Formats: sequence, structure tokens, C-alpha cells
Amino acid sequence: MKTIKTYQLIFSTFLIFSVFTCGNSKRVITDEGKVYNIDGNTIERNGKDVTNKLDPSEIETIENSLEEKEKVQEAEQQKIKEINKAIEEQEKIETKAKEKQDELKSNLKDIQDRIEERQEARDDYAKIKAKYDQAKKELISSKEKGKLSSIEIKEREADLKKLEVKVEKAKIRLEKYQ
Repeated sequence: MKTIKTYQLIFSTFLIFSVFTCGNSKRVITDEGKVYNIDGNTIERNGKDVTNKLDPSEIETIENSLEEKEKVQEAEQQKIKEINKAIEEQEKIETKAKEKQDELKSNLKDIQDRIEERQEARDDYAKIKAKYDQAKKELISSKEKGKLSSIEIKEREADLKKLEVKVEKAKIRLEKYQ
């Protein structure tokens, strides 16, 4: 992402630089290495007006060079616009991909949390059910052996009833995840 921003900054800087250097006055360097500045209909060389001193073929050569230079600059400007547009489109794609990735991560976490909750519900149910079965077994065994008074039997039956309610609640919680 930083690389794309850097390229965009470079191209924007180049675009601004090109606009400021082009201005009204245009600079042309001929094949012979002569430098001319063209401002409207005036052609200058080394700061002096040489428009009337040039023969028509030299003026045509300068104008052709200027046109070629402007075509190249225009093509470069168009390419810069296309690249900037492609960069913006790529950034939009990356943003959408990041949003989708975040959504998928959230979905994954939700599923993992649900799996953990289901496992906890199973474990809780198994533990409470085992405790209930053990208490019931002990009560039946103690009743058969006649070791308990009627008060102790009622107390254990009440405790067993409480465990039975807990078993039912754990079962309902477990069924919620099935």
C-alpha cells in the first residue's frame, strides 16, 4: 500500500513540475543543440529576439520540434492520468479485499466461539449428569440397606431434585447448540 502511495506521489509531483515548467514560454532544443524560447509568435535565443533573423526552414524546424515535444508531453500527461486512475482502482480493490478479509475473520471467530460454547455445554452436561446419576445410585443403595432416616432420605431426595433441575438446564443449553 505504501509503495502505491509513493508511486502516486512521484507521478503527481512530476505532473505538477511539468505544468510549471511548460507555462507560457516554451523551450525547444534543435538537433544542432541550439536552445530557443518561444513565447507566442516570438522566438528568442540567449534572451534576444531572433524571430526575424531565422529563415523559414529554421522556423519550421523549431515549430515541428515544439509540436513533437508537446505531443510527447501530452502523451506523458495522459499516461500519468491513466496510472493514477489505475492506482486509485487498485486501492479500492485492496480496501474491499481488506473489508472482506475482516468479515471472514469475524465469521471464523464466531464459529470458533460457538464450537467452544458447544463443547463447554457438553462437558457441563456430562459432569452434572454423572453427579446426578451417582447421587441417585447412592440414595437407592442407602434406602435398600436402610441406613438413612426418613429425614435424611427427604433431604437427599431434595438435593437429587435440585441436581435433576440442573441436568435439565444443562440439557436445554446443550440442545441449543445442536
